[in-house]
Order: sequence, then C-alpha cells, then structure tokens
Amino acid sequence: MLLDQGAQLAIYDPMVPESQVQEKLDAEKDGSYVVCADAVTAAVDAQAIVVLTPWPEFRSTNWHIVFDMMGRPARVFDGHNVLDRQMLEHIGFVVTTVGVRNGVV
Repeated sequence: MLLDQGAQLAIYDPMVPESQVQEKLDAEKDGSYVVCADAVTAAVDAQAIVVLTPWPEFRSTNWHIVFDMMGRPARVFDGHNVLDRQMLEHIGFVVTTVGVRNGVV
C-alpha cells in the first residue's frame, strides 16, 4: 500500500463521506493522508492523480486547472477509461490507462 511506503495521499471521492474513508484507512496512518473537498484541491502539489471510480464528475473536471496545481511530470492513472486521454496528453499529462495498449482499447 502507498501509505506503507511513506506516501502522502490527498483523497477525493464525490460519493464517499470523509468518515467512511477514515474508517477504511489504518488509524496508524493519521497525518499521511487528507480527505479533500474536490478534485482540484486534491491535486495541489501532487505527483500523480489516480482515478479509481467512474463518476461522471471526473469527465467534467477542469483538467487545465488540475495540471497547473500539480508537480511535474504530472501523471494521470485512469483505472476506468473514463477520461479523454488525448485531451489530457495535449494539456501535458503523462497518461496511463488500464486495459489500453498504445491508446487503443
């Protein structure tokens, strides 16, 4: 798990309350993660964004703003192929998608 390796996580899920996130994470990891109110806040100084849910909100996120908030290289891992890979790459993201090889599903 990333937390076991010393990662600092900023977590955002529009459908999961903060209390449930905290309940699922090991109490010993307090301080190594923060639950954010929105995707843009979660992106501040991030090295990577990992999309693990197919919520429509992520398709309409302003990815230009997210990119501006992130460190470089800015990476997106899309676990559900819900994002526009070409648009993200045009912005400057390094994009990895699950189940896609060389940009072909």
